[in-house]
Amino acid sequence: MIANAIYPNRRIMLSRRSMLAALALTAVSAATRAEAQPIILVPRGAPERKAILDVVRVPVERRLGIKVIFEVQRLAILGDWAFAEVRPRTEAGGRIDYRRTRYARDYVPDLDSDLVLTLLRRSGASWTIVQEAFLPTDVVWEEWVKTYRLPRRLFLQE
Repeated sequence: MIANAIYPNRRIMLSRRSMLAALALTAVSAATRAEAQPIILVPRGAPERKAILDVVRVPVERRLGIKVIFEVQRLAILGDWAFAEVRPRTEAGGRIDYRRTRYARDYVPDLDSDLVLTLLRRSGASWTIVQEAFLPTDVVWEEWVKTYRLPRRLFLQE
């Protein structure tokens, strides 16, 4: 009672501290759970693989104006997150000549990649694209690690 009279805001400060501590503990706990979850490399023929690649295919075909298949470099799932590292190919399996696309002016074969990097998130039974890098020249997923608090091992070959 005397403490409340002398320090009337003390109780509020303690509750704020308690809330901040609880929030920090929750963030650490969530990060620990993400680190503890296994990375699942999605094999060829798996239904999840088709579902994820079909979502990735839509913006790639829209950009290129042609139908594509993918040469998968990495397709990994961590909980409700997925990372796809793919190389678009023509329907016949050949390399795409980016000089014949709307990227002709900007595409430099010796400098630019022919990769598409995509971060997806599962909502129920469907996947949605959260971030995408089309023909990146940098390690864009480093920013995704920070932004979404994902472990690097989701993006790296093991």
